[in-house]
Amino acid sequence: MPNDETHFRFKETELMSKHKGKRDEIPIHQVQYTLDNEEREERFIRNQHPTQESYERYKWYREEWHRRPKECDPGDFPLAVCCELVSTCNLACSMCYTITDDFENAITGAQRMMPWPFVKNIIDEAVELGVPSMLFSWRGEPTLYRWKDEDGSVITFPDVLAYARKMGILEITAITHGQFMQGEFAERVIDAEPSWISFSIDGMGEHYNKIRTPPNKAGTDYDAFSVVIDNIKNFVRIRNEKGKTRPQVRTNAIFPAISPDPEAYRKTLIEAGVDMITVNEILDLRAGDLPDDARNDMWGCQYPFQRLSVTANGIMLPCTGAYLEQSGLVLGRYKGNKPKVVRNRDGSMAAVDVPEMTIKSAWHSDKLNKIREQHATGRRQEIAPGCRDCNHGAKKHGVDRLPVSWDLNSMSWKNVERLG
Repeated sequence: MPNDETHFRFKETELMSKHKGKRDEIPIHQVQYTLDNEEREERFIRNQHPTQESYERYKWYREEWHRRPKECDPGDFPLAVCCELVSTCNLACSMCYTITDDFENAITGAQRMMPWPFVKNIIDEAVELGVPSMLFSWRGEPTLYRWKDEDGSVITFPDVLAYARKMGILEITAITHGQFMQGEFAERVIDAEPSWISFSIDGMGEHYNKIRTPPNKAGTDYDAFSVVIDNIKNFVRIRNEKGKTRPQVRTNAIFPAISPDPEAYRKTLIEAGVDMITVNEILDLRAGDLPDDARNDMWGCQYPFQRLSVTANGIMLPCTGAYLEQSGLVLGRYKGNKPKVVRNRDGSMAAVDVPEMTIKSAWHSDKLNKIREQHATGRRQEIAPGCRDCNHGAKKHGVDRLPVSWDLNSMSWKNVERLG
């Protein structure tokens, strides 16, 4: 890709080509595209791995990421564990499911910040099993993480990353809005040396600000876009001054937010020092049944063969698509966590008790094995609530899709209910 040309493509084209024609109904890359050429992509990877041994292990892990779903082979352990530190956020982004009543009801009364002892236990078990990758974010903002330990010490986001690095996790990652990534806090994140940090940059200037201005800053002169771009510039400067090549800096956006000028967006981020730029086809992640004409009946999901997720309240799931912790996908709760509490539609509260599990026992559980079998045989619609109405199983339209129900002026959905 020439430096002066915007071009969307999938990452890992070599691996995708290697497995082309093998279970194409279980795609590996579906909605995320890169705005970078292969040279920048390879440099982004190489800079995360200071030794050839680390690089070779990474290459094995990515090969397995593609192979396992194509052969419907889960292996002995997950390739990645999502350990959600926080399930709350200080923003209220227009396309985010966390601002919906369904989400609030699903996690009302639940633990919103994972206790540090559980975080530590999950990291330790992942290391023992040989899990190569850990993501420390999901539905909430991970930089909000703060836990006061029994000895009075305070554990924050950088401490979690540092512990994972100390214990030997190969790929350590997190996604953030980045507005708190500054000063001493940013320096501590850099010193922890996660593999990469992804900043969510949905558009430029006023487009970004319409989506990602904190509610408590609305109507003020707070310029969220300028704040986060300055934070990225300073983050990269500090990293480089320290002579480090990690963490690498990624960014991601939904396409409608950058649709007015994707090329200007790309150039702005490269000038800010971003190492990898990705863009997602927008999905309507609001809850509700997926319309029949929007559902891809032939689709099967890659994640049950690759990833295990543990929510901040300890619920264990086979993917990060089950953001409402749908009962059809709940495997159990991580050992030691208390049963969570949810709000029913009639307003009453109820405890949800499921079996205690470890990463290993959840990975080999009867329920997860059945989920895998249903996806491998084209029967994922039997998993309800859960996979039947997952947007990852909806028909895809390409990265440059602008849904008729998306309003470019307000950068939000036009309608309350999901239309597919």
